[in-house]
Amino acid sequence: KKEKEPMGMKRFGQERFPEQYPAVLDEWADPVEEDDAEMSSIRPLLKNTNLETRKLRLIYDANRDGWDPTVFHSKVDKQSGGVVLCTTRAGIKCGGYNPKGVRVYFL
Repeated sequence: KKEKEPMGMKRFGQERFPEQYPAVLDEWADPVEEDDAEMSSIRPLLKNTNLETRKLRLIYDANRDGWDPTVFHSKVDKQSGGVVLCTTRAGIKCGGYNPKGVRVYFL
């Protein structure tokens, strides 16, 4: 039987660190009041992530900010967790979630 707090330390569990557990396919995150139309379209996919209830903001848009990797990294590097959403020329939407955000270091 597992102790609740071995040696006085709390267990590493899904309630405390949901982003460390796999995404679920049968549950959806609830809307957040501050979400605009675009953010509310991806909100349901953030169930069990550290972004589930946090306000989302668009920090980089290639059409607005330019298709330049230097500009991209100047805006997104060292931010908190994030979502990347892409739309192909054929209109297919794809993307990904990273709980730790983007951290790229150039030598």
